[in-house]
Amino acid sequence: MRRLSYLKKINTNKKIIKKYIEYNIFSFFQKKIRKNFINQYRNFLKNKNLTQDWFSQNTYDWKKVLANIENNNFDYLEIGSFEGNSAMFVLNFYPNARLNCVDSWDQFTDGNESFDIKNVEKKFDENLNSYKERYKKYKMKSEVFFLSNNEKFDIIYVDGSHLAKTVMHDCLESWKILKKNGVLIMDDYFWIGYENLKDNPAYAINEFLKIINNEYLILRVSKHQIFIQKK
Repeated sequence: MRRLSYLKKINTNKKIIKKYIEYNIFSFFQKKIRKNFINQYRNFLKNKNLTQDWFSQNTYDWKKVLANIENNNFDYLEIGSFEGNSAMFVLNFYPNARLNCVDSWDQFTDGNESFDIKNVEKKFDENLNSYKERYKKYKMKSEVFFLSNNEKFDIIYVDGSHLAKTVMHDCLESWKILKKNGVLIMDDYFWIGYENLKDNPAYAINEFLKIINNEYLILRVSKHQIFIQKK
């Protein structure tokens, strides 16, 4: 109920709220399957060098949303890579995917300032060391990447900031380079971290969806992320 109340406070459109309610209903009947899949991935992570695991909770949702493209060739971009958790999932579950990882690895200013960011980048490099031929690392701010990029992508994952202004920028720029029928995944939809609701990622995402109205389909609204497809 708390999350539904939050969605209403930030003027979330009814289609998104409906999708979130549907998600919770279906998830209730898929608890065991979900848990088993997530645990399998967490077992894989035991041999990796991670400070935090914020991603494994999302893996079952990614599997369901991207079911139609498993084992196909696709170009993937993620804005925000941290220690490489999400990248490792894609590299392992989608063996033909080509990855592009963008992160400045600058010290946090929007939460988690206590992390040693140099060590975070080092862990990213170590965790992805065995996949060198399948990914490109861009150590830069997202705005720099978007200005220099000339490619388009099938899947884009936006997880680079917790501040609404930056989230809006990353979503807008990602949409420009997302291919038709491509999937945009936006993280931190329920990041309730600021007194001013307009600073939260979800507020920016809702405003972004208003801008691209009628250009997208809502695929899934989970407890952490929102998945849309470009028409």
